[in-house]
Amino acid sequence: MPRIRTMVMAMTLTAGLLLVGCSSDKKTDSSSSGGVTVTTAAASGTKVAVTVSDTKGLDAPMTMTVDPATVPAGDVTFSVKNTGTIDHEMIVVKTDTPFDQIPIDNAGDPPAPVTTGADKVSEDGSVGETGDPNVKPGETRTFTVKDMKAGKYVLLCNIAKHYGLQMRIAFTVS
Repeated sequence: MPRIRTMVMAMTLTAGLLLVGCSSDKKTDSSSSGGVTVTTAAASGTKVAVTVSDTKGLDAPMTMTVDPATVPAGDVTFSVKNTGTIDHEMIVVKTDTPFDQIPIDNAGDPPAPVTTGADKVSEDGSVGETGDPNVKPGETRTFTVKDMKAGKYVLLCNIAKHYGLQMRIAFTVS
């Protein structure tokens, strides 16, 4: 009987090791945008916590906080938590324009310049985002922007009217 028990334990251990060896906690869902690779869920490099929120949807100002607001160049993993009442997103845009002065002159999906009815900003200079679908209330989405270069960035929500309701913040890579 002890011999059978030993064989069963050895088989169980072997099967467990095989399962561990075949699994991975990294997702390989990635895309490239403007020479920067964005990988969802694979945490690497500097970690940044972002909270997007609202209290009354489109009927009141919205907030976005970031910690830390300055990071070293390299891989940056953003963890975006929606503590608000409606869907949000977060886009990382490289720009020298101050975070609160980007012209609201776009509309549609993807955003394009318009002469009337603008409710979004241009996403030119985007190096990464939370992706589709939008981040639902209570949800947290993590994504990594590989090899971020030194410079000024703006983190923003570009769902219609959100940028204009103050859902934006400065971010610096040194």
